Amino acid sequence: MSAGETKNVEKADEVKVCYISHGLGGVACSAEPLEAHVKNGKLIRVRPVYFKGVRLYEIKAKGKTFTQPPKSLPYWISLAYKKRAYSPNRVLYPLKRVDWSPENRNTQNRGKSPFVRISWEEAIDIIVKEIKRIKERYGLQAVLVQDDGHGQGGFIQTPHGIYHELFRHLGGWTMQVRNPDSWEGWYWGAKHVWGMEGLHAGLPHQDAIFDDILENCEVLIFTGCDPETTVPGFAGQIGGVICEWFKEAGIKIVAISPDCNFAVAIHADKWIPIRPNTDAALYLAIAYLWIKEGTYDKKFLETHCVGFEEFKKYVMGEEDGIPKTPEWAERITGIPARIIKALARVWARKRTSVANFFGGPKIRGPYSHEPARLEVIVLAMQGLGKPGRQFLRGFYMAGTGKKIAPVPQYPEISGTFVGNPLARYTVVADAPVIVPKVLVPDAILNPPITWYGTGAIGDTRENQFQKYVFPPPGHPGIRMIWNANCCYITCWNKKIIDAYRSPNVEFIVAVSPWLENETIFADIILPAQTIFEHEDMVLATRSAISAIAYQERCIEPVGESKSDYEIARLIAEKMGIGDKFPPPEELMKQFYEKTWAKVKLGISWEDFKKRKLIVADHPTWEEWKKIQKEIEEKQGLTWGARPGLTWFYELPEGKGLETPTGKLEIVSTGLAKHFPDDKERPPMPRWIPYGETHQESLFHPKAKKYPLLLMSNHPRWRFHAQGDDITWIREIPTAKIKGPDGYYYEPIWIHPSDAAKRGIKHGDIVKIYNDRGTVLCAAYVTERIMPGCVLVHHGARADLISTDPLIDRGGAIDLIVPERPISKNTVGQVCSGVLVEVEKVDIFELMKQYPEAFKRMLHPDVGVCHETWTKEVT
Repeated sequence: MSAGETKNVEKADEVKVCYISHGLGGVACSAEPLEAHVKNGKLIRVRPVYFKGVRLYEIKAKGKTFTQPPKSLPYWISLAYKKRAYSPNRVLYPLKRVDWSPENRNTQNRGKSPFVRISWEEAIDIIVKEIKRIKERYGLQAVLVQDDGHGQGGFIQTPHGIYHELFRHLGGWTMQVRNPDSWEGWYWGAKHVWGMEGLHAGLPHQDAIFDDILENCEVLIFTGCDPETTVPGFAGQIGGVICEWFKEAGIKIVAISPDCNFAVAIHADKWIPIRPNTDAALYLAIAYLWIKEGTYDKKFLETHCVGFEEFKKYVMGEEDGIPKTPEWAERITGIPARIIKALARVWARKRTSVANFFGGPKIRGPYSHEPARLEVIVLAMQGLGKPGRQFLRGFYMAGTGKKIAPVPQYPEISGTFVGNPLARYTVVADAPVIVPKVLVPDAILNPPITWYGTGAIGDTRENQFQKYVFPPPGHPGIRMIWNANCCYITCWNKKIIDAYRSPNVEFIVAVSPWLENETIFADIILPAQTIFEHEDMVLATRSAISAIAYQERCIEPVGESKSDYEIARLIAEKMGIGDKFPPPEELMKQFYEKTWAKVKLGISWEDFKKRKLIVADHPTWEEWKKIQKEIEEKQGLTWGARPGLTWFYELPEGKGLETPTGKLEIVSTGLAKHFPDDKERPPMPRWIPYGETHQESLFHPKAKKYPLLLMSNHPRWRFHAQGDDITWIREIPTAKIKGPDGYYYEPIWIHPSDAAKRGIKHGDIVKIYNDRGTVLCAAYVTERIMPGCVLVHHGARADLISTDPLIDRGGAIDLIVPERPISKNTVGQVCSGVLVEVEKVDIFELMKQYPEAFKRMLHPDVGVCHETWTKEVT
């Protein structure tokens, strides 16, 4: 839509139309822009943008043409996002904890005491004085900055990372390093088999991947894959469109997961339920059958891999006396041996690829690096990169290709998912002192601590062998926290609660648009804005369609909120470094000058602001094939010269991967050198039911007390912790269930047989518990979860009834997951595949036991809200 057409709409309907960012992946990137419609100063709707006069990409395969509709494919939370802007949960003005003062900090009351309204002047005055005091007494390295990960998609005003930049210019800080929280196993495991460095480290690059998949693949195996859930928050509903491509291309989809997830229910031809944390046993049994029947690619293993003979001995039982037969795997996985055999034979006979897009229970549980490595090995056994035999993860485009995108795009337009250098802190450990996110509680409560690898998404395989210590010599420990994330307790674990209450942490600032999760553990809370409340730039690199939009302010700021950039700029000015944070438009213009719209198309900043939206054309199919041919002519067989890993398969000597040998390492050279005696991540992958670090297995004696395995998947109706207060979505039966007390509870999926054993009926309020605590949910009795397993999607807002003992009403299930990393020499997180028990509870009896907690004011539809934690000054 041109600017002129926009004006006509405004005049005819008295509606102002603004382009806004789309999705909640954050890091200054967006899917295709959306339209926000505003009338009389109020948001009335969010709609897709329709693209006219733009040449869309086309993929030609099997005599058909594959593309997408010429419009934004809106994420449902983005469509409903006006409900977040006007949420009863909004932080409307600066807040101070009622019992905090510089003289009496009462750190033990964080998360218990309410807040009172203060002015911006008072809030900034307190913060500046505290920063100066910390600097003088300890040095600014005593400040831990938590500002990373996902969030709103604004380019300048809202991306996480701004506060790291602020403290960099102030003179120092300690950086909380974000872990690859959606693909831990591949990062800590698969990276040692095939390398794959870069911003999606451990996962394979996806250059032109659909050229091969759509033409040659016959079977796609979704291993915990749910593109109807994990893709939309980044790139809109393109995941569903791509799944329709598969069906049109005649590709059969076999899904392996404990739950019949949303993509499985819609798209799969076959669902194979598997117990959480047992995928390693399944892969070993598949390898066993192939070896026994001789149905694997022996030549490829000889030329392109190292270590197969040692692996073969382990699989066949020559090493430990246990052949990894399908019957052996049946007892572990719950999959009948006949199904394992059928799957293995189909995989060997038909051109089969594995598909995933973040998450899934196998990759975020204890020892998840083992199934990740074994997944690569079984792909190698059939000739990885052979036509139709790939690892597909290119459901969104940003940064997934090494040299070119998964779908036809011009290389100079294909984008990274880190759109703004201020957001780089989400993917790199760019600070003088660091602490991995998983270890933050221990860094505060139990220093000194040591570990290997920064855990940063963009760090190298070799970095996983580097030892770190906190605090380093001369460091005073963490004395202040600047928290712009505010989701640790609902997406990591509960140990952070004790850390926030530590008397050693003298001051905590939280910055958030919403009063939820650990904002209540702060001393001062600053109100941040949503994307609707300021000017910004929209950089659409997460979608297949590349676009740049100028975002006008849609509505006036809600309450006294300010953008994150404005807040950082305000602090910088008070601290005497205001020149480091220029006015937002000046900074936007600087970044715009480096975009393809300016460099390739020559569109000036002034013209861009007038046009408001620029959409890039895609190459024709003939141009796309020419791009690949030119890469081969200039660089030989490498990424981009062929789809996916086909280039590697076609090299007769097998080289070019980012491993020490350049080949697929079934036995890892690096692990063998640095951690030869590690029983939890050995040089060659194995089936590890439990060990020193974790005992979350049905084969451990602990399972007698806690006989169910809990999955904590990515949520369908939130983006991690974002959007849990959207009332339109809370009405969906799989989003929330209204209890007898009127409270909207998070559902727990439980099989009818498990529910019947416990006297549980659909809609009953239940407690899910283990030694770490208790979470309340409502029973969602369904055959979409296999017996012996339960599912609670992570990210629900915490509503703590008690912290001693821990009881949560909000459904924040990650409060009861293990606090240790996935294994002893890693710093990855565990948030799925955990032993629990489930019992029916009488919520009214619980109210009698904890009357004060249940007296807190709640919104009838939203639950926890602004009034829950604020107090009027009398």
